[in-house]
This record gives sequence, C-alpha cells and structure tokens, in this order.
Amino acid sequence: MTVTDAMLAGWLQMYFWPFLRIGGLMMTAPLLNAPAVSPRIRLMLALALTLVMAPLLPAMAPLALFSAPWWLQIGREFIIGAAMGFVLQLVMESAMLAGEMVSYGMGLGFAQLADPLHGASAPMLGQFYQITALLLFLSFGGLLRLVQLLVDSFHAAPPGGVSLDAASLRALADFGGLCFAGGLRIALPAVIALLLVNLGFGVMNRSAPALNALSIGFPLSLIVGMIALHFALPQLPQVLSDLLDQSWDFIGNWVGGLSTMAAKP
Repeated sequence: MTVTDAMLAGWLQMYFWPFLRIGGLMMTAPLLNAPAVSPRIRLMLALALTLVMAPLLPAMAPLALFSAPWWLQIGREFIIGAAMGFVLQLVMESAMLAGEMVSYGMGLGFAQLADPLHGASAPMLGQFYQITALLLFLSFGGLLRLVQLLVDSFHAAPPGGVSLDAASLRALADFGGLCFAGGLRIALPAVIALLLVNLGFGVMNRSAPALNALSIGFPLSLIVGMIALHFALPQLPQVLSDLLDQSWDFIGNWVGGLSTMAAKP
C-alpha cells in the first residue's frame, strides 16, 4: 500500500477539525473554563473526546494546507465550539447577576471575595448563586448533555459544511438578553421585598428626619434579605432548568441553522 501526502493530510484533518470545535468548547464551557482548571486538563479532555468522536463523524474533503479556505475553516470551527460553550456560560452568569442584584439590595455590595471561577473579586452572594447554579448544572447531567449535543452538532453541521454570518452572530447576542431576563427572574422575589423595605425607610426618613434610619435600615434590610432568600432559593432549580432547556434548544437550532445557511445557493 502506497501512502501519499494527500492521504496523510486527509487522516490528519479527520482529527484536526473535530479537535478545533471541541477545543473551542472547552475554552468557554461552564466549569471547564475556570482558571482553577489546568489548561493541560482541558487539552487532554479535548484530545480524548476527539479520538473517540472523529472516527464516527462524516468525512470531510481535505483542504490544501495553509491555504485561505483552510485558515477560514479553522476560525469557523473554533468559533462554533466557543459559541456553544458561551451560551451555557451565559446561563451561569445569569445566576451571578441575580446574586449581585440581591446583594446590593441587602447592602452587601462591599462584601467582596476572590472568585476562583473568574480569577477576580465578586460579591459574596453572587458567588453563592453561581456555585449553586454550577452544582445544579452537574446534577442535571449538564456535562453529559453537552457532550451529546457536541456529537449531534457534527452531524447537523459537519466541518466544511457551515457558514457564519452576521445573522448567526446576532442570534447569540439576542440570547444573551434572554439570560439577563433569566437573572432578573431569579432575583425578582428578593429584590421586590428589599425594594419595599427601602421605600418604607424612605418614607420614615421623610416623616421623622431626626430618626437615624441608616442605623436601623441596614440590619433590617439584611434580615429581610435573608428571609427573602430563604423563600426564593427553592425556586432556583426550576428557573435554572428552564434556562438550560432554552439553551439546549437554542444551540441545536443555531448549529442546524448554520448548516442550512451553507446549503443555500
């Protein structure tokens, strides 16, 4: 059997294109994109998934190495994988946003802790919400669902059969707005309770200026906020499950839409 350069290039690209999409996903997927996760772990996981998935995927016609289409295909595959993980990361960030809104309403905006998931300081309550959301994501089988969706993406939009345009990127931005609404939905019960408390202290301060509302308002806002969290936190799994279901559907439709765009004349 004679092995030619074209055959070697074809075998190499059979693993190279899936690795780019999987690697992009590892860079942005929840939990895997944390600074605490070593890049070596992400690389090893991406290589393992590539070795398992590549032989089962549709074959792609080899491209000339280092040509313009070859470089464009690299960018497309990496962006697709990164976008899939970015959509799920937006869901996790909605929990962080909800915690920040509640934290500022309780007067705990100054309570900052080092965030190991982002490598920066973040409100304590926001970290609590986000870590809870990550644990719920794992308990829902989110990583297994993500791997399954990744496999389906290669069949719905195989390498070389996709096209990225402004409409597809605009759809990602629109989904970000949906996640901001999800964060507001998570925080809304506690935020409304704290808003009523602050309004009450505003009225009291106007009617009795001699009364030191600040010394009374801060502890009372903290107590009311803790009570509101006690009643609001049980709703977090249901809200997060709804957001994740919307994200799974969005990713599937978005990837399938890329293949449809590529098939248009």
